[in-house]
Order: sequence, then C-alpha cells, then structure tokens
Amino acid sequence: MGIKAKCPEFENHERWLVSYADMVTLLFAVFVVLYALSIAGKKDEKKLAGSMQESFSTPLPDIPIDRRVGPQEQGLGIFEHFRGQTARPSLIQKYPSSSQRVKIIDDEMNQIRAKIEERLYGPEKFRADKPGQERVIQVVRTAKGFKVQLLARHFFGPGETQIRRGAFKELDEVAAILKDMGRNIRIEGHTDSLPSAGNYGNWEISALRATNVVKYLIRRHNFPATTLSAGGYADLHPIASNGSESGRQLNRRIEIHVDYDTDFSGNPE
Repeated sequence: MGIKAKCPEFENHERWLVSYADMVTLLFAVFVVLYALSIAGKKDEKKLAGSMQESFSTPLPDIPIDRRVGPQEQGLGIFEHFRGQTARPSLIQKYPSSSQRVKIIDDEMNQIRAKIEERLYGPEKFRADKPGQERVIQVVRTAKGFKVQLLARHFFGPGETQIRRGAFKELDEVAAILKDMGRNIRIEGHTDSLPSAGNYGNWEISALRATNVVKYLIRRHNFPATTLSAGGYADLHPIASNGSESGRQLNRRIEIHVDYDTDFSGNPE
C-alpha cells in the first residue's frame, strides 16, 4: 500500500495587492484634500486647517466657542461630554470663551472661599486680618485655577506623614465642599529647606503627605480615584523665605489644586 502524496500548500503570490490597494486609497484621499485646498479661498483654508487641528488634537468640549468654526458649532449631541470611552461632567457654561472661563473660575473660587469661611468661621483661622502663618486654610488663585492651601503644622506632626485625628474636622469640611464641584483635583506636598530629623527626607515627607490626603479623600469621602492625583515637591517651591521660622511654617504645606480644562489669561499664582 503506497503512501498518498500530500497536496502542496497553495501560496498566494498576490497578497501584496492588499497593501497596495490600501496605499492607493490613502493617496487618493490625500490628493482629494489637496485639490480641495487648491480651489478654496484663504478664508476657507484657515477654517479647514483650524477644524482639522481641533479635531485631531483637542477634545471638542475643551474648545472655547470663540475658536470653533464651521459645523462643529452645532456640537456632537450625546457625545459632547465623552472623552474616549469615559463620561465627563459638563461645564457650568457650555463651551465658554476664554473671557467667560475667567469669570467661571473667579465665581467658583469665591464660592469655595465663602463656604470655607462660613463652615469654619468659629476657630477664626480664615479671617483676612490674620497674619499669613496663622491662616490654617486659605484659598489662593493660581495660573490654571485656584488652590486650597493647608498649613502642615495643623494637619501633621513634625516629620510625620499621617494626618492628625484632630484635623479631620477641617479636612472633612474642605473635602465636602470640593467634592460638590466635581472637578479634577491635584494635591501637592511641600516642605521647608531644613533637613528632616526623622526617618524620611523632605522628598518622602512631601510625597507621602500628599498621598495620604488623596487616600483619605477616596476612603472617607468616596472621591473617584480617577479625579485625584498627588505629588511631592520637597522645598523646591517655597512661598516664603526659609530664613525665618514664620516663613518655614508657610512653606510646610499641602496644596489642593483645582485645575480647569485650559489655562486662562488671569493673574498668575
């Protein structure tokens, strides 16, 4: 009994046609766009270029109305508040211009400051007539929004990274106010320039303090983890002179930054 010969495997010598066809299609699309640009006027060219740039580089909800042109002004319906596959909260005003963004930030910052002063007015830690080192919590404008600044001496022991139990009340009030905003929050830890006498250096202390505040907001107040971030900066960003104790007290701090979708032309930090 003879062995049946195996049929030779068929080899397709025209597979290159698939890639070639794709390349021809893309070239055809490129030349169509170039032809459209050649017959369009200068005004239409600028509109087309701006539309393509915004479509490929900037999520639509982040484009202010004064920079949007053409059909995009109508929005994208149910997709207006989605980025990728993640739902995002709508802005207070729909697609505001740059000047409107400044007003939105100012209004929200003043509301936050008023709520903090109202809820924590008793200890008088937030009165404007208090010297800087006596203000345990204050709200300050930044280049991208505003920040809630917490003096570390009230919330942490010397060289410690765990939040003091006695400071939970103030942190709870601040957390409840910020959570109602529904915006992304960045938490920064800062120290003075003196070397730490404990087990951790200034880098570790600043990072761990910021991280523990983030954990507290997630575990105690159910903040969405995707809206929070933490970072430690040691003594690299002082807000006062490290040559005096009062200045060092100001530099030892936690900053809770509320950053908005884009920068605005306002007063810098």
